[in-house]
Amino acid sequence: MPSLNSSLNMGQRALSMNQRAMHTSGHNIANQQTEGFSRQQVTTQSAPADPLGLGRGAEAQPTTRVFDHFIQKKILQENPRTGVFHTREDYLNKIEMLLNELEGNGLNQAMNDYWNAWSQLSSQPESDAARSQLREVGDVLARRFRELHGRFTELRQEINGRLQQTINQINELGLKITEFNRQILTYESGQRNANDLRDARDHAIEELSKLVDVNSYEDRNGNVTVIIGRDWTLVQSRNFFPLEASMKGGETGMMSIDGVATHDSRRDLTQIFREGEMTELLRMRDETIVDYMHQIDELAFSIAGEVNRLHATGTGLNSAVDMMKSTFGLRHQAMNEPLPFIRDGIFQLHLVDRDNEILETYEVEIQAGADTLPDIVSRINLTVNDPQLLNASLEEDGSMILQSGDNRRFIFGEDQTGVTQVLGLNGFFETLKGAEDIRLSDTIQKQPNHISSGRDLIPGDNRTALEIAKLPTKPIMRDGTMTFGEFFSSIITDLGLKVRRNQSEMKQQDNMIQQFKEIRSSISSVNMDEELTNMVQYQKAYEASARFLGTVDEMMETVINMK
Repeated sequence: MPSLNSSLNMGQRALSMNQRAMHTSGHNIANQQTEGFSRQQVTTQSAPADPLGLGRGAEAQPTTRVFDHFIQKKILQENPRTGVFHTREDYLNKIEMLLNELEGNGLNQAMNDYWNAWSQLSSQPESDAARSQLREVGDVLARRFRELHGRFTELRQEINGRLQQTINQINELGLKITEFNRQILTYESGQRNANDLRDARDHAIEELSKLVDVNSYEDRNGNVTVIIGRDWTLVQSRNFFPLEASMKGGETGMMSIDGVATHDSRRDLTQIFREGEMTELLRMRDETIVDYMHQIDELAFSIAGEVNRLHATGTGLNSAVDMMKSTFGLRHQAMNEPLPFIRDGIFQLHLVDRDNEILETYEVEIQAGADTLPDIVSRINLTVNDPQLLNASLEEDGSMILQSGDNRRFIFGEDQTGVTQVLGLNGFFETLKGAEDIRLSDTIQKQPNHISSGRDLIPGDNRTALEIAKLPTKPIMRDGTMTFGEFFSSIITDLGLKVRRNQSEMKQQDNMIQQFKEIRSSISSVNMDEELTNMVQYQKAYEASARFLGTVDEMMETVINMK
């Protein structure tokens, strides 16, 4: 037969369980707005019966959190892709702003103004005003190219800074997860559930998954191991292996990412990340932006090259000179190598008098793939065969100088080889790197009368200006399939397509993540109506337990007072 003491113990346990359940509901309500919090619940089970089979009430189990590991895993899998799309959206919009033509002062407008100026010069080849205008718009075009290159470079430097911030965020989250591991292990060693700590740790891992692709697993002691990228262990139990920005290796001025295992042991991790904000920042900095820079360089090189090709063999109002130095020089080690980018054929030098009458034409034969710059200098001198008339020589900086004497001057004629263009002789533009350094030649900048409009110093000749003015209508770019304008438009179109495609994919990805979070919310979030209903239920149960205890207490008092 059960004793009154056992009934008291049973009632006391019932009071304690309902009080604990009420406390848990209050804890849930207080954390309704806490990010990453999972609602908690108190579960009970029937206590073992006594030897006679009579029940002993209920026993409380450890408080648990309502949490779906499968849904959380799906969110961790999809979060990195979300980080990719949002980062890409940010920087594609910035690139779009750099190439924006809406204000009427972009690169496309500068190109149109430049070609229009050549058309005007072809109509007025003797006009000083037309030449000055051409020099001005040519300088603007070169400046637009340089500015665009500079802004792209600044954007890459901005990404460098953001990479440093991302590395700091990853390290902060890694340290948090390591500390949570320590606290959870300590707390749960007392046979308790560290529900709030586990929520905080899961939230930190979720935040980390937006920055890099994450794989995590928990051991039997409750410690989480976090692997980022393909194979770098960021957290292992209480051990933390941080990331660090490094300027060693790779492109000058562009940081790489090292993983630090010990003070003396590190590894380059720049290429191990597959998804997340970090991956897209690196891809945007080292691939996407660089690709657009290369396309702008290609456009700058092509415009400069085509204009210079025609300009070099043309003449202006005052183009005959007695001395000319090539713009580009060769390094010492390149002197004995064949001059690159030239073709087989001849190029002409016309010797003229002070009245611009052609006295002699020299045809210098060039053999591509064989002739070095010293060979070409020797060939010129051998062809002229009189240093008092015209002489070629090499300077210490690797450039070539042509100089005439005896009151003679010279101009260039037909050039089948491209040697004038390669060496930068009588060019309109100068460039070695493309958009980064394109500028007007010093001669054109100082003396616009040297702008080539015709040939052979014939007054009113506009043949060169006409040919250059026709360049924007010729399919020169991409193996003769696009004009300059079409090529630039294709860059803008490609960018627009990338923006729209990314927006579509980003929207789809955001919807997927939102669906998973709504499912998680339906399982784990705090429902105020449900908690209030539970509180009423726990209150009633507590009151009933208290009344049960009161009744048992009266029974004991009756027994004690029996005589």
